[in-house]
Amino acid sequence: MLRIPGIFIAIGVHEYVKALVAYRLGDAGVKLQGRLTLNPLKHMDALGSIFMAIWGYGWANPTKITPFSFGSNANKRKAMIIIFVVPFLVNIILGMLLALTALIWANNVYVTELNITVFRVLINAARLNISFALFNLIPIYPLDGLLLLTGISQNASLKVLQAERFLQIALAFFVILGGAAIFFNPLTDLVLNLFMF
Repeated sequence: MLRIPGIFIAIGVHEYVKALVAYRLGDAGVKLQGRLTLNPLKHMDALGSIFMAIWGYGWANPTKITPFSFGSNANKRKAMIIIFVVPFLVNIILGMLLALTALIWANNVYVTELNITVFRVLINAARLNISFALFNLIPIYPLDGLLLLTGISQNASLKVLQAERFLQIALAFFVILGGAAIFFNPLTDLVLNLFMF
């Protein structure tokens, strides 16, 4: 339950920023999809949200990007990289701001059950934003890493898409069996510890 606010923030902000960047670069389709909103319910995937709530790692309902909207092949590749990088950085920065808010809260309130709960919600939200950004580095649909891979190498992204179903099943088991936590929790802790001293 303490993860739910963080899930709403991480997914809502991430997908809104991704849609906004794509729209500004020339993809009008994201507006038709109704994705230019901070309402997390417009961006959430039911299974991905359950995974985030239970195991701490999951995915959103990805905003569908139309590559031909960006013009030449070089512009397409550049656009896909930008559409990946900006939401990634926004989640990291938002996670750091939430961590700072939790730190300020912990040092300026009395120790009560309510204040401890608020602190835990803030820390969970900070962790979820950072871990969501890091987890999205994986180049398997519906994660955004596929956008980055497409921008770097279209041939590689096509090979990944050919094995999409198998890779998605592998990704689900990676999360369920704790692989995501083993790999990404230390990275999330590193980012948080650097910021929170």
